[in-house]
Amino acid sequence: MDHLHDSGGCPKLFLLATGDQDFIPLIQRIVVEGASVVLIVASTSKLSPEYRSIASQPNITLLSITDVVELRPIPTVSGERSGACILGLLRLCMSGGILGGAQDRNTKLLVQWDLLTPRSDEELEVEALIKQFAKIEQRKVAVPAKNPTGNKTVHARRTLLNFESDIVTQTVADADWVLRRVGNKNRFLDAGDLGVGRFRDDDGTRLDKVLTSLKSVGWLSERPDGKLEATLEWPTDGLLEPLWCVICEINRRAYEQRSEGVARDDLFQDLRNVQIGHDGDRRGGKAAKDVIDLARRIGIIDSVLAGRDGYALAVIETHPIARQAAGYLRALGQVLDTKVGQFMPEHEILRLMRDRDEQAPQPVFGHDVRDRQQVLRVLRRSKLIEKSNSPEAEYKLKRSAWLRKLLPGKDITIPIGGINIAE
Repeated sequence: MDHLHDSGGCPKLFLLATGDQDFIPLIQRIVVEGASVVLIVASTSKLSPEYRSIASQPNITLLSITDVVELRPIPTVSGERSGACILGLLRLCMSGGILGGAQDRNTKLLVQWDLLTPRSDEELEVEALIKQFAKIEQRKVAVPAKNPTGNKTVHARRTLLNFESDIVTQTVADADWVLRRVGNKNRFLDAGDLGVGRFRDDDGTRLDKVLTSLKSVGWLSERPDGKLEATLEWPTDGLLEPLWCVICEINRRAYEQRSEGVARDDLFQDLRNVQIGHDGDRRGGKAAKDVIDLARRIGIIDSVLAGRDGYALAVIETHPIARQAAGYLRALGQVLDTKVGQFMPEHEILRLMRDRDEQAPQPVFGHDVRDRQQVLRVLRRSKLIEKSNSPEAEYKLKRSAWLRKLLPGKDITIPIGGINIAE
């Protein structure tokens, strides 16, 4: 408007780089004063009818940004680098990074970890990694209010590591399996020792890829004798067990209370008093806070309204990691069938779990006894399984409200055959 009324006269040409229809009155004023207007928009196909109408008038030219700027395609990664990049994004989340919004801190960390291509456009490469391996969700969440009327619900934008992607899921699961085994300080392993279980049918290609990725991200190192050593803190916990603990603890309480979520303080108190994973030293307030925060950054849990002035944490049941945890409980209930609520020797439960997986196209409980013991450990620490006081290790799967929800029906007697637990 200052230019329109300049004492030296109105310019003959205005260029506006916007597709916002709020600029329509300004465009009309410019044309009335006798000047021409060039409108540059991101996409001519996504304009409002009002904007498209004004752009069709004489003395107005409409251009797409691709008509005036040569845009380079966003780079993608493949092969061995894809695994390192996926674990790099996960490491960002584990170190407090958020994949949405400004990425300055994340970019610095990825540079520090040597995970970006040398001499590349670092900001563009980080954006490309997020575009390739993350996804954006719109979620209805609770946010603190700034006045006495209590919290409110908003539609929030979440940028999350995309566990719906097969390559993301496989990379994280492969890394988790390797770390839990290499983390055993009583026996150092080499690559040849890992060609079993999850990698039994692998020709070495997938195992080599995940080992290279773990080394690149700084979670694994190779000693001079060829043995592998985990450098990640709490490696025997892997990457997934702590998250399953959060999911099981929230859902156990929520279904018992018939609430959508649980108070963060209650969840915190529950988790601080138990071992978070396989490692017995990983417990206490800091460990509980860290795993709760990580579950939020990964997108497994989010905030929901609780009463007038509070909020609670709820599991996002559609998240693949949440579905996996629910699948463990559902499958164990199906395996035990009429024995739910009864104490059974651990070895007998493990045998039934093994038999179940051997009959299925894809294993539910894992690939070896260590994987199956991990499932029992997670459920026991979440009070979904009870351990007896007898000298022999005996466990009882409780008739919890969550289990009844997963296996509706009298006495939780659902046949095993023909059910796809993974779904």
